[in-house]
Amino acid sequence: MKYKTEDIDLLIDSLKIEEVVGEFVELKKAGANYKGLCPFHPDTTPSFMVSPSKNICKCFVCGAGGNPISFYSQYKKISFLEAIEELSKKYGIPIKGIDNNSIKQQDNYEKYYEIMREAHNFYKDMIFLNQGRVALEYLAGRKLNPKIIKENGLGFAPDRWSELNDYLLSKGYESKDLLKLGLIKEGENGNNYDVFRNRIMFPIYSTKGEIIAFGGRTLEKDKETPKYINSPDTPIFKKGKNLYGLERSGIIRKKNYAMLMEGYMDVLSAYIYGFDVALAPLGTALTEEQGILLKKYTSNIILSFDSDAPGQAATERAGLILKSLGFNIRILKLEGAKDPDEYLKQFGKESFLKCVKNSVEIFDFLFNYYLKEYDLSNMMSKQNFINRFKGFFQCVDTELEKTLYLDRLSKELEIEKDILKDILIDKNRKKSRKFEEDLVNINMGEESEIINRVEKDTVFLILANRKYFDYFRDKNIKGSLTKKIYQYLKSSEADESVVNIPEHIELTSQEMEQWQLIICSLIENSSNEKKIEELLKETFLSWFKQEIESSYRRVKSMDLVTGLMLINKIKQLEIALSKTNSFDEIENMYKNFKEIVN
Repeated sequence: MKYKTEDIDLLIDSLKIEEVVGEFVELKKAGANYKGLCPFHPDTTPSFMVSPSKNICKCFVCGAGGNPISFYSQYKKISFLEAIEELSKKYGIPIKGIDNNSIKQQDNYEKYYEIMREAHNFYKDMIFLNQGRVALEYLAGRKLNPKIIKENGLGFAPDRWSELNDYLLSKGYESKDLLKLGLIKEGENGNNYDVFRNRIMFPIYSTKGEIIAFGGRTLEKDKETPKYINSPDTPIFKKGKNLYGLERSGIIRKKNYAMLMEGYMDVLSAYIYGFDVALAPLGTALTEEQGILLKKYTSNIILSFDSDAPGQAATERAGLILKSLGFNIRILKLEGAKDPDEYLKQFGKESFLKCVKNSVEIFDFLFNYYLKEYDLSNMMSKQNFINRFKGFFQCVDTELEKTLYLDRLSKELEIEKDILKDILIDKNRKKSRKFEEDLVNINMGEESEIINRVEKDTVFLILANRKYFDYFRDKNIKGSLTKKIYQYLKSSEADESVVNIPEHIELTSQEMEQWQLIICSLIENSSNEKKIEELLKETFLSWFKQEIESSYRRVKSMDLVTGLMLINKIKQLEIALSKTNSFDEIENMYKNFKEIVN
């Protein structure tokens, strides 16, 4: 199997050198680094140094060492590619191999990236031509000079119906690809037209630095025209899974924090004033997927959404999502301005820095935010105020954190901690558990519960090994997640990496949680072939038994003689089935069973 260089680099970045080396070498702290006896030559004094900050190791006697993969390869005496695959499985970090289908898909993606780069160059050129003068004047009024415009790749979509379309067609690109990328739309008369017209263009980058989408700010005075529009979802762009400003992810990782703001201009103003770790969702409320993406670079977030009511509500929603993902969250309070863009231009960098230093922890923000709605001198109002924190405590992972927050709330409200714990955690937990049980039992007997478990195991198996799909493709699938995965696998010719499947199917939040649990189990157990084979046998047997029970129910609609003959044959089959542990025999019995009942 081959791997792309950037994917190998991402795996290296995701591995911790001290963990990889520490499995084989006893390490002791030495300042910011670690040291131990070199495993590659007879060593009596610790000469093997490990640097977590640089993610490398080196022996200062024999010279052996390198990054986590090269060390593992040398130590285990295996090839570099084998080391990649073993470490990927060992630490649960998926890496996508390049097979023939993937190469074909990658070629398509490269074509899309090329088109987006060409469109970006078109917009960047336009802003400095005569047509773009109105855009330059607007940006100058927002304190953005040509240097900042160029550094951030801003552009202009001219106020003409099909200028970008005509330009890209003249370059040899096809309309079908421009439509797929959301750059043009089909007109009623068959003539295609540009999606973005008379708009300042903001490029949106992937984590690899490729242009994948655009945001456009209108220069129209007409209030009915949307102020901002974004590219639609495309083969290379998913709005809820990307962030504006992510091209500076390396800086975010280095500084180990990010600022999350609402709009493009907020991010650009932050950049102008030296805050180069600012990001923004793409015109929508923050999603869990965006939070997961951000977690790759830092666990420390400063939220700085608008100070109006919708902005504060967005802060609450985003704060709870990020807290559930384990982030450390602080909230910026900006007095005298609506948003970071306005504040920075009015009060400057030093004043903004003070706001950063005076930012409050997420719990304090929520306390003050909820306090505006309730009169704590009123008994019922105070009770409702306490209940508002249920969502927050559901998002807190560790017992230590829950205890600390309960202490704070107890002191603020002068209520016993145990009482608050009972309301916010214990009863909430019981209620949540009862809700889950009710969800399982609604219109579902014991058989349906088994079906859910069997379907989950079935999904695991067909993702672990695509050849198992043929064993289960004709089964009576009921679960929504299973149906979607089956439908995709039936229609998909490409042997897509399993972790990328959600990019091609729409999943609800509950389905996504189920999916993530299955993927975690897959990563943990995919190398255990014996366990997978045992599960295959058990799961196939479960489906088989369900079909046998179903066939008994069919007897009622048959005439007496035919029904008795069928029952007799099935009973003989059940006896034989109970005496075998061989999957091949079970499979043959299943084929015989299908012939009998059909």
